[in-house]
Amino acid sequence: MKFNFDVIVVGGGHAGCEAAVAAAKLGISTLLITADLNRVAQMSCNPAVGGIAKGQIVREIDALGGQMGIIADLTAIQFRMLNRSKGPAVWSPRCQSDRQKFSNLWRHVLETTPNLELFQDMVTSFDFVQKDDKLEISGIRTALGFKFNAKKVVLTAGTFLNGLMHFGEVQIPGGRISEGNSTGLSEQLASFGFKVLRLKTGTPARLDGRSIDFSLTQRQDGDDKVVLEGENVDNVAGPHMKLLERDFHKFSFLPNIHRALNPRSCFIVHTTNEAHEILRKNLDKSPLYNGQINSTGPRYCPSIETKIVTFPDKESHQLFLEPEGEDTNEYYVNGFSSSFPWEIQLEALSKTPALKDVQFYRPGYAIEYDYFDPTQLSHDLQTKTVNGLYFAGQVNGTTGYEEAAAQGLIAGINAALSIKDQPPLILQRDQAYIGVLIDDLVMKGVDEPYRMFTSRAEFRILLRQDDADMRLTPIGHEIGLVDEERYNAMLEKKNQRDDLIKWSNDLLVKASTEVNLVLEKYNTSPISVSVRLADLIKRPQLDFNKLSDIPEVKERLDCIEPKRKYEIIEAAEILIKYGGYILRERELAEKSLRLEYVKLPSDMDYSKLTSLSTEARQKLEKLKPSTIGQASRIPGVSPADINILLIILHR
Repeated sequence: MKFNFDVIVVGGGHAGCEAAVAAAKLGISTLLITADLNRVAQMSCNPAVGGIAKGQIVREIDALGGQMGIIADLTAIQFRMLNRSKGPAVWSPRCQSDRQKFSNLWRHVLETTPNLELFQDMVTSFDFVQKDDKLEISGIRTALGFKFNAKKVVLTAGTFLNGLMHFGEVQIPGGRISEGNSTGLSEQLASFGFKVLRLKTGTPARLDGRSIDFSLTQRQDGDDKVVLEGENVDNVAGPHMKLLERDFHKFSFLPNIHRALNPRSCFIVHTTNEAHEILRKNLDKSPLYNGQINSTGPRYCPSIETKIVTFPDKESHQLFLEPEGEDTNEYYVNGFSSSFPWEIQLEALSKTPALKDVQFYRPGYAIEYDYFDPTQLSHDLQTKTVNGLYFAGQVNGTTGYEEAAAQGLIAGINAALSIKDQPPLILQRDQAYIGVLIDDLVMKGVDEPYRMFTSRAEFRILLRQDDADMRLTPIGHEIGLVDEERYNAMLEKKNQRDDLIKWSNDLLVKASTEVNLVLEKYNTSPISVSVRLADLIKRPQLDFNKLSDIPEVKERLDCIEPKRKYEIIEAAEILIKYGGYILRERELAEKSLRLEYVKLPSDMDYSKLTSLSTEARQKLEKLKPSTIGQASRIPGVSPADINILLIILHR
């Protein structure tokens, strides 16, 4: 048995899986150790991938050579593009996933990745050595008495560090239902000076679909073209629909990845005043309101008890009933996260007409867990206190599979690059949402579970989901994570996209009765002289698909590679319609990011710079930013403080 590795990844969640595969694919000897190998990449909460800004992150993970997008596609049972009524800067892909198949496929990927070993056990402590007046990681020890040595360790423990679950007044130690917690690591790291804090999250009950009256729900299908099989289909317990256009929507940029599962519907219901009254009169039994839980929960995914307290005048709240798989009866109640005793959850849910006879698979619960102040990290996700120790995922105060996977990918890459004595991969805020995420964590810290939104990115027009491969695949190829197949597929897409844009700029559409009939069909003004096709596409009422009613346009679009036709047309169309906005934002980004190249000395003693404000001195001394750009994003450091730093640096 092997006991010496270059990189050890602790934890088999979304962050751990991405970290382990990335390090191993970069040729580094890697060990992934987790408490239960049958539950790797478990979707602990809702069975979905992507969403607002999260979908952009998944496409970025895929573009860099990560796995989440591929596995999400292969296990998707519904796909939607959110925010299509708005501009493309905020279009966000999201899919419902088959929870079990998602985990099973990840297990297969882990077991078939060269250079990657797996081991099932609970890590109880780290080993350190003292080198050059600084601690350095040297390995880990487990509950079963195993000792593994490593040059780098990536901690991705999720909600397991001293995890405590709350089912009303019932408290059970654990990181997830039916799984124990991890003890010892937080205490050990705290003894070395790490700041350890507590956060809270929660999850709803899971329902038996056979007990739901779907005739009283509003059906919500995905964006795909589907055909129903049979009559009076309620889509409760099996694939009753077939995809007509299988690759119309997906996450992965790889043309050979095909969505394989048949679609399922989601369903919408609403809570009632009667349910709200039940919850209000029992607030003293909720751990969130009786003092049992003191830690902060996610603002943007509140529990049902928080909703009725925060919005007392709201008569109902929307709930989504989401299937947990392609052929299961289990449903997730999105919008009804709760830590109430199970009796109160059941009574309140049953006041929704469609759920009056509902049966639980299991009740909802809240969970408290340890996390580490992420300002204790560098931008490569390595801790400042211990060389070679990296943190990724919820241990950094984030929430969501996508944010965790992104951090895991970057931590795994950087651990491997460090082994190779290569510089770390640090994505800038104008390069990726992943760069925004990590910069926010490291420079600002968190006081509640961090969730990514498009509004957090000041350059979101540059960070669209459609061009993540153009932004990041060359970077992934340069570091060695993206293979030639993916890189060449990106180049081919770019060439086809650019050729289509050039053709659109060159083609003159002549004024004719036939052309004007097409324009009038889509409520846009006719033309009296020849107009470039690109100028017609810039009209808000028109796009390539609508203009394919013109034979010459249809003939050109039919020449595009069928598997990537939708993707290439969308990419070209966005650049034609929004090219001016994109160029302007790129210029703004370049001006803003000039400060990123102004380096700050690592040994600067900010406490002695009395011309800075007291708060700026304290924050700068604590965080030790490496550039003026980083310093400018620290809360409490004013523009005046930045000007003083520039003067000190003779800039």
